[in-house]
Amino acid sequence: MNRSYCVVQSYAVADGQSFQTFGIKCANAVFEDVSTDRKTVEEMVERLNREQLEESQLAYFIEDELDR
Repeated sequence: MNRSYCVVQSYAVADGQSFQTFGIKCANAVFEDVSTDRKTVEEMVERLNREQLEESQLAYFIEDELDR
């Protein structure tokens, strides 16, 4: 099965300041606010698409990548 992951952009407000956040979207799930660093999330998405990770493992993948 061919899975497709993509970067999603949203905005968040903290302490009265607005900033961009980036997340990961796939067919059945969206993980918003993964990082404020677009490049980091783009690299994650490239790896996800290359390795075709199961959607059920996406949360674990994100957690592992952010813990590096």
